[in-house]
Amino acid sequence: MLKRHSRVALNQKLKARRSGLALVELAFVTPVFLVFVYAIFEFGYAYMISNIIQEATQEGAKLGRCEEVTTAQVETKVKALLNTVFDADLAEVMVKDASQFDTPGVDVSQINYKTLPDLELANAQKAQLFLVRVEVPYKDVRLLSSFFVDPVEAAEAAAKEDSMVLSGHSVRRHE
Repeated sequence: MLKRHSRVALNQKLKARRSGLALVELAFVTPVFLVFVYAIFEFGYAYMISNIIQEATQEGAKLGRCEEVTTAQVETKVKALLNTVFDADLAEVMVKDASQFDTPGVDVSQINYKTLPDLELANAQKAQLFLVRVEVPYKDVRLLSSFFVDPVEAAEAAAKEDSMVLSGHSVRRHE
C-alpha cells in the first residue's frame, strides 16, 4: 500500500513537470506556426491580386479590340475591375503600341513595357497590335504589414519591397 501511494505522488510530480514542459514547447512552436499562417495568407492574397490584375487586363484588351473605343474607356474598365479588390488608383494602367512584338526574333523578356509608345485606340489601325498592362507595387496592396521585421533590418526590407511589383498584361489586335 505504501508503494502505491508513493507511485501516485511521483506521477503527480511528473505531470506537474510535463505541464511546464508543454508550456515551453508551446512558446517555441507558436511563433513559427504564426509565421507560416501569415505566409499562407500573404501569398494567397498576392496570388489573388495577380489573378485579378490578369483578368482586368484581358477584359480591357477585349474591349479595346472593338472600333470606336478609346484608351480612356479601356482604362476605366480595367480600373473598375481592379476596384473590386483594391484601390485602383494605386495601380498604373498602360495601353501601349505593341507592334514591336510583330518583329521576328524579338526577345519578349527583354522588353521594357514602359518605354513602348502610348496608343490611342480610337486612332489605331486595323490589325494593329496593342498591349494593356497593369502594374501595382506590392507594398501598396499587401494584406498585412511586416510586423515581425527587426527595426534594424526594416530599411533593407523596405528597399526590397519597393522593387516588388505585381503586374499583368494582355496583347490583342485592334479590329
